[in-house]
Amino acid sequence: MGTILYIDPFGGASGDMLLGALVDLGVEVDSLRGLLDGLDLPGWRLEAERDRQQGFAGTRVRVVVSEESSPARHLRDVQQVLRGARLPQGVRERAMAAFECLFEAEAEVHGVPLEQAHLHELAAVDAVIDIVGVCAAVELLGVDRLACGPVPVGSGTVETAHGLLPVPPPAVSRLLHGIPIAGYAAPGEMTTPTGATLLRTLVREFGPLPSGTIQRVGVGFGTRKFPGVPNLLRAFLLDEAAPRAAGRSMVIVETTIDDQSGEVLGWLTERVRRAGALDVWCLAGAGRKGRPVIELRALVEPPFVDAVVTALFEEGATLGVRVLGCVRPEIERHIVDAPTRFGVIPVKIGVFCGRVVSVKPELDVCVAVASAHEVSLAAVREEAQSAVLGIGQPWEG
Repeated sequence: MGTILYIDPFGGASGDMLLGALVDLGVEVDSLRGLLDGLDLPGWRLEAERDRQQGFAGTRVRVVVSEESSPARHLRDVQQVLRGARLPQGVRERAMAAFECLFEAEAEVHGVPLEQAHLHELAAVDAVIDIVGVCAAVELLGVDRLACGPVPVGSGTVETAHGLLPVPPPAVSRLLHGIPIAGYAAPGEMTTPTGATLLRTLVREFGPLPSGTIQRVGVGFGTRKFPGVPNLLRAFLLDEAAPRAAGRSMVIVETTIDDQSGEVLGWLTERVRRAGALDVWCLAGAGRKGRPVIELRALVEPPFVDAVVTALFEEGATLGVRVLGCVRPEIERHIVDAPTRFGVIPVKIGVFCGRVVSVKPELDVCVAVASAHEVSLAAVREEAQSAVLGIGQPWEG
């Protein structure tokens, strides 16, 4: 079991909306300011106030920046600020990953090298505070995993430093590759590059509200006004259902192949794994006129479906695929280093409802150890299993 933070970006997603929802969920503003003070950036203040919008009560957060503040514009500038900041390591790592993702998207859509990519309105101090602030709020909540619903992008146009651009603007389109998009769109920009960046880097699951018990709900307001659609984002804090029988949302991509050799199929499965599939397998069958066929199936997280399908088409493996939604129940998994007379061997521990149900030493390591010491593989595996069960249970507590 664990704690899930589920993001419902019904009215869009931006840095201030995410911050507002997390503060409304229970993150103390003073604690948040204390962490953000570690950035040593001058000329800003964080304001939070209760508000109402279209029947919803929630929190509106604003980052107020003085005109004389000097914003960072290139990735190296932001990295320098983050490296020198007094931040928890988890917050620093999440923020670094977010800015790298954002600058990579900007570089790609503008066709320039990464070191030349720069941000205009997004690179100012308020963007740094938004991104680091959301990463800090997630850290303060101590959640085990993040999930998110389909993301609305809006419609029409938006005025930017590059001029009038279509919605979603290029950077948002790039950042949301492989992420489910909502089927409705209010006029204007509903999801900003900062919001898309945070969802891309922090969230690992996209789909409906997971199975569990709702503990609290936070509502964060944005600054835009859409006719008939509240500009708000909700954050749900859930205790995960035990056991996790419902599983997490996954996708099976499958296709039937009747004209490829075994050598080509071996490469094809490897290519699909590289595209992001968690697992790939092949089943033998009979096709039309009794011809032998192979059914290739790949288990894929939703953000990687497009990449897996692209790999299958680029390799000329098939003229069409089937995409099926599914769920994947999972047990807890832990890697423990087992001290043996042959050296340290990593062992994978499977835990279900607090009980160990599997103990599996890493096969490749055991094979290498057995070969190096000229002993049987069985002897190495048995010693690793015995050793790990004798060092306590570090997965508890």
